[in-house]
Amino acid sequence: MINCNYTFGDETQPLLAFAIHNGHRMPKAILNFTEVSEADRFREEDPHTGRFAQRFSNHIIVHTSRFALDLNRPLNRAVYQHPEDAWGLKVRNQEIPAEVMMDLQSSYQEWYCLVKYQINRLLERHEFLTILDLHSFNHRRGGPDAPPDPQEMNPDIILGRSNMPVAYYDKVEALRDRLDGKDFLGRLLDCRCDVKFPGGHFPRWLHDTFPGRLLCIAVEFKKIYMNEWTGRQNPAFTMLLSELFSAAVSDWQKAIFPR
Repeated sequence: MINCNYTFGDETQPLLAFAIHNGHRMPKAILNFTEVSEADRFREEDPHTGRFAQRFSNHIIVHTSRFALDLNRPLNRAVYQHPEDAWGLKVRNQEIPAEVMMDLQSSYQEWYCLVKYQINRLLERHEFLTILDLHSFNHRRGGPDAPPDPQEMNPDIILGRSNMPVAYYDKVEALRDRLDGKDFLGRLLDCRCDVKFPGGHFPRWLHDTFPGRLLCIAVEFKKIYMNEWTGRQNPAFTMLLSELFSAAVSDWQKAIFPR
């Protein structure tokens, strides 16, 4: 049930980018039991994060909606069933049948097995990998005509470190230093660590599964490149922000992990 693209354009590079909440597609098997509107789903997904992932030669982009399967939550919470699972939205119009739930959970497990296989493949040629877990977040929760949420808790880029060994914190801080204060269309980017979104299940699973072999950073981009209420993207903003981010990551990786 998971629609996903796996691209390995240059396996000599020890970096793999993921956009696991990029998708909007809903399998028919669960769409029939879904109450939340398409517009509300799109608002709570992470559209266009696949474009950020594509800036890196090796990337995995999920096209299935998190409202079908949330790959950043543990298996027992991966299928939203109640409003408290999804920002207060009424997610389902009826209980999901047991056979559909089993299919969804099997798809979840198969995806994680495949990711494990791909990472093991890369680790055969690299001692250590950098993983980027790319997401985005809303900052106009008050409505389409309300002012943006306060900058204090809504920096432009958040780097999450909660699900990694403390020994890696200084490496993530070094990336933050390269991003914070960068000029972005006449404004200085605000990049901070562990504000609001410190990281979810996927980074935790990676660090637990491959201890000492990789560093996974959960990255949250504020949706300054799109209108979160209309869903309209600003292609130029997306391109410039993704270029700025990928360039900073490239310079950081060369400095922190010299080959």
